[in-house]
Amino acid sequence: MTATETSRHIRLETHPGGRGAVAHLVLDRPEKRNALNLEMWRAIPPLVARAEADPAVKAIIVRGVDRTAFAAGADISQFRERFRSRENALAYMQAVNGAAGSLADCLKPVIALIHGDCVGGGVELAIACDLRFCSTGSRFGITPARLGICYSMASTRRVSQAIGPSKTKDLLFTGRLIDAATAEAWGLADRVCAPEALDRETAVFVESICRNSQYSVRYAKRALREIAAGAAEEPDLLRELRLGAYEAGDLKEGIAAYLEKRKPDFSWNG
Repeated sequence: MTATETSRHIRLETHPGGRGAVAHLVLDRPEKRNALNLEMWRAIPPLVARAEADPAVKAIIVRGVDRTAFAAGADISQFRERFRSRENALAYMQAVNGAAGSLADCLKPVIALIHGDCVGGGVELAIACDLRFCSTGSRFGITPARLGICYSMASTRRVSQAIGPSKTKDLLFTGRLIDAATAEAWGLADRVCAPEALDRETAVFVESICRNSQYSVRYAKRALREIAAGAAEEPDLLRELRLGAYEAGDLKEGIAAYLEKRKPDFSWNG
C-alpha cells in the first residue's frame, strides 16, 4: 500500500493486487465521525482524478478510516460561516457538487464501502458511487429538513434514480434514519454484510471487476450513464467504442482464451 496523495482528513491510497491496483479514497476524521468539512469536499476531485489517470488502478473504493462511520454528514459547525453570505454559500455548494460529481463522472468503477452511519453529505458521496456495500449496523438518512438547508439537485436526482421518487420524498421530508436492511430493500444499499466480513466481501467483489476486461467495464458504465441521462439511442461515441472493441485487444484475447479453454489475461487499461 502506498499513499499517493494526502490532505488533512482525506487521502488516496493505492493497494496493489494480482489483477490490478485498487485505489482507496479514505475519509479520516473519526473523532468527528468523518463529518465532511470544506477542505475535505475540495480535496476529493483531484484525488479522484489522480486515481482515474493512473493506468494501474482499475477500481476505486470510498471508505471511512475505520468502523466508526462512513460519514455522519457535513460538518455543521462550519455552516454559520459557509452560509453567512450568498458568495460563501455558492462556494460551498460548488465544492459539494464538485466532489460528488467527480465520483459520479469517474470512468472507473467506484464502490462505497460503508461501516456505520451514512447520513446527509455521506449519502451524497455514497450515491455518487456505482455500488454501495454496507454493514448490518449501518444507517442511512438525508437530513437537510432538520437544519433548514436544501439538498442538491444532482444528489436528489441520483437518490431518486436509485430508490424512486416516493422513497426519496420519505427520506427528505422526514429526515429519518433507515437501517441497512431497509436500505437494501429500497435499493440504497446493494449488499449488506456482517461488519467483520464487509471489507473482505468488498475486496472479493472488486477483484472480480479487476479480472474482467476494463474496456467492457468502462463501456458499460458510460452506457448506463447515458441511459440515466435519458438517451434513447446509442450516441456516436458509444457506437465507436463498441466497434473498436476488437482493435483495443481485449476482445481478441477473450475469443482466444475461450477457444483455448483458458482464463483470459486482459491488458487494455485505457
